[in-house]
Amino acid sequence: MSNTVIEYEMSPEEKEAAAEKKAKRAKRRKRARIFDRIAGFIIATVVVVGCALLGLLYVIERGPSPSLRDTFVNTMDETRRFKFVPSIFLTDSELETIRVAAKMDQDIVTDTSLINLPSEDSGDTAETGSSLEEMGLVDDDGDGVIFKEIQYGNSEGYMLIVLDPTRVFVAMPDGYGGSGMTLEQFADKYDAIGGINAGGFKDDQGGGSGGFPQGLTIVDGTCYSDEFGVTEGSAGFDSKGILHVGYYTYEDCQKNDIVNVVSFGPILISNGVPTPEEYLVSGTNPRTAIGQRADGAVLMLVMDGRQIHSMGVTYSDLVNIMMDYGAVNACNMDGGSSTAMYYNGEYVNSISSSNGQCRALPNAFMFK
Repeated sequence: MSNTVIEYEMSPEEKEAAAEKKAKRAKRRKRARIFDRIAGFIIATVVVVGCALLGLLYVIERGPSPSLRDTFVNTMDETRRFKFVPSIFLTDSELETIRVAAKMDQDIVTDTSLINLPSEDSGDTAETGSSLEEMGLVDDDGDGVIFKEIQYGNSEGYMLIVLDPTRVFVAMPDGYGGSGMTLEQFADKYDAIGGINAGGFKDDQGGGSGGFPQGLTIVDGTCYSDEFGVTEGSAGFDSKGILHVGYYTYEDCQKNDIVNVVSFGPILISNGVPTPEEYLVSGTNPRTAIGQRADGAVLMLVMDGRQIHSMGVTYSDLVNIMMDYGAVNACNMDGGSSTAMYYNGEYVNSISSSNGQCRALPNAFMFK
């Protein structure tokens, strides 16, 4: 008996199906190799970049430049997402030493005699006979407002100069303590030409609705928040249009006829004297400030930051800009992603919030 081996020959259809399966397996293996290479490249790149960033961070925090280290730490401190970064290579005690600023004298009293308001009888504005014309700042269209682009170092910003201070007021949302409003909404509500963000607000973990102001807050003589001491200073106008900067209680404001007040700080300039740098510990970030010249003109300033075209400025930089424009009194306002300026129907600065839009705010300095 012989063993006969019968060879099976696949049909053309089966051969085609087998070939397709083989081709598919080859494609899967090829895709897997490509994916592995891409994934390996990405992982390697992330590792290299991560190591480079850690190395750079180490050089900044442990390197030979204490001023660079301090600026970096304070810049990170003024953000929500990156507060943890300085603690990677610095101890808590080292960070505390960097963060501690000298405490400013809280007995500051604004000398109103330094502000010479425009005459109501003559109809003069702050521009008349002032140094604004000497600086090339002329109200060409006669609307009482001068708009100026600011270039300071590697940062860009904008200045609104309102010649008549009585046009400036503090805007508030419809329901105080509820939801805040954007600058555009404030402008619509009050039929205002423009303005800037103002005081700080309770914003736990970045989820605040903008309706709960922080620090002393007075609008048209009504006190909406009397939290004294929780901020680094207040700024407000009396009934004549003179800007007061200092550390105020509600009673202080009543005595001095200060009817519109918001809070944040620090105070930048008081009675013509710049605040010493030891009181102005800060990083480089977007900033908002308000000030007033001796001729009564109100200075509204925003500086862009955290962006390629504009890194941002420090408190000391704000002092220098405000002094250059003749401020007698000036105060820093809420900054960071809250920094915004609205003028003639549009936002003029590049807002650094995550969505690039104006945040809901508890109040704003606006003008009609």
